[in-house]
Amino acid sequence: MRQKYLGAASVTVLMLSSGAVQALPFNSFDPRSMAMGGMGVAVGDPSTAPLFNPALLSASDPSKKFALELPIIGGRLYDPGNLRNELTTLSDNVTALNSSITLVNANSATGATATQLQQLPSNMATVSSNINKVNSSLQTLNNQPLQGEFGAAMVVGVPGKNWGVGFYTNAYGAVGGTLLYKDATTLSNLSTSVSAASTALSSTTGSAAAACTSVQNGTGTATDVSTCLAAATAINASLVNAKGAVNFNTNTQIASQIHLRGVAISEAGLALSHGLIFHDQAWSIGVTPKIMQLQLFDAYLAANNGSSTSNVTGSDYLAKYSTLNFDMGAVRDFENGWRSGLVVKNVVPQTFDFKSIGAGATSGSAQSVTGTLSLNPQVRAGLSHENAWSTVGLDVDLTKNDPAGMENQSQYVALGGELSALGWAQLRAGYRADMVNAARNVASLGLGISPRFPYFKPHFDLAVAGNTDATTKELGASLRFGMNF
Repeated sequence: MRQKYLGAASVTVLMLSSGAVQALPFNSFDPRSMAMGGMGVAVGDPSTAPLFNPALLSASDPSKKFALELPIIGGRLYDPGNLRNELTTLSDNVTALNSSITLVNANSATGATATQLQQLPSNMATVSSNINKVNSSLQTLNNQPLQGEFGAAMVVGVPGKNWGVGFYTNAYGAVGGTLLYKDATTLSNLSTSVSAASTALSSTTGSAAAACTSVQNGTGTATDVSTCLAAATAINASLVNAKGAVNFNTNTQIASQIHLRGVAISEAGLALSHGLIFHDQAWSIGVTPKIMQLQLFDAYLAANNGSSTSNVTGSDYLAKYSTLNFDMGAVRDFENGWRSGLVVKNVVPQTFDFKSIGAGATSGSAQSVTGTLSLNPQVRAGLSHENAWSTVGLDVDLTKNDPAGMENQSQYVALGGELSALGWAQLRAGYRADMVNAARNVASLGLGISPRFPYFKPHFDLAVAGNTDATTKELGASLRFGMNF
C-alpha cells in the first residue's frame, strides 16, 4: 500500500523534468545572437533581421544578397530550485524505501522463517526511517519550479539598400511546473505508525509474546512462528490505522498536486524595409506585420492517477487564440562602421486569458479564467560596430518583459562580440545581464563555420549559454544551418 503512494509522489516530481520557465523572451534562439549575449538589434545580418529588427534588411552587409536559414532551433532550461540534484536524491531515497518495504513484506509473509521474524522489528524501523527521508526530499521539492523554453524558426532574407524584404516563421514554447506537496503530515503519521508497530512487536504479551520470544531465541516451533506472525500482522494493521494514516489503497486521499502552466506561440511575418537619406544621414526603417497563434495551458493535476483525473484531457485546460500584430524598427548607419538601432516588438498591446476547469471537475466542464498573459510592446535599443574581421554590439531593453506565469520580470542588457578568420570561421562570446534579477546573468560562447564556394556560402552556427549561480542553474543551447548567396 505504501509503494502506491510513494510511486505516485515520485512520478509527480519526475514529471516536472519535462516542465520548465515561461517568460516571453525578446530575442529568438538564433545561435549567433545567443553566443553574443542575445544582442542583435543593430547588427547587419539579413539572416536574422526579420527576428530582431526589420530595418536591418536595408542596413546589412552589401555582399550578402540573399539569406536562407533552415532550421534555427534552440532551448533553455531554468532550474532555480536545483531540482536536477534534488530529484536524484529523491530517487535514491525512494529506491531505498521500496527495498526495505520489500524486505518487510517478505519477513511477514505466510511461511516466513524464524530468522525472518527475528529481523522484522529492525527492518520495520528501517522502513520508518526511509519514509522520513522521502518525506524530507518531497518537502525540499515543494513549490520549486523547473522551467524551460524552446524555439524553432525559418528565415528568408533579401536585403537591399533601397528596399529589403524578408519572410519568417517562428514557433516558441515555454512550460513550467511545480510540485504542491500537501501530504507531509500523512507520511509523517505513516512513519510514526510503522515505528510504533516495530516497537510493539518487540514487546507483545501473552501467548504471542511467548511465541515471539521463542522465535527470537531460536527455539520456537512452527506453531510459535505462526502465532508470532499473526501477532505481527495484527499489530501492524491496528497501529497504522490508530495513528490516523489514511488507507493508501484509495487514491482520493492523496492531496498533493502538480501545477503546470505553458505558452506556445507561433508567428509568420513579412518584414519590409526601406533605406533613405535624411539630413545627409543614412537611415533605414522597417515594419513586420505578422499573424500570431497562441495556446495557453494552465492546470492543477492531482498527484495520484485514480479516477479523479482519468477522464481529464488537455482541452480542459487549454485556451487558443489567433491575432494580428506588427513589429517596427529603425537603424542609423554611420560612416565609420558604427550603427545604432531601435525596435518595438508587438506594437499593439494585447491580453489573453488562461482558462481551466475547476478543481475536481469532470472533463468537459465549463472553463473559468485562471490568469492572464500580457503581450505588451517590447522596446530595445542597440549599438554595434562591424568591420571585415570583427563585430561588437550592445543591446538594452528599455521596457521590462512581463512573465507568462511562473517566472519573474526581466530587463536585459546584452553585450557580445565576434572575431572572424578570413570569413571562414567565427568565434563568439557574450554576456547577458538582467537588471531585475542578477541571479539570471548568463555568459555565452559560440562558433560559426562558413566555407566559401563560388556561388553561395553555407554556414553552421552553434551556441551555448549558462551560469553557475547556486539558486538559478540556467542552461541554453541553439544551432542553425543556412546559406548566403
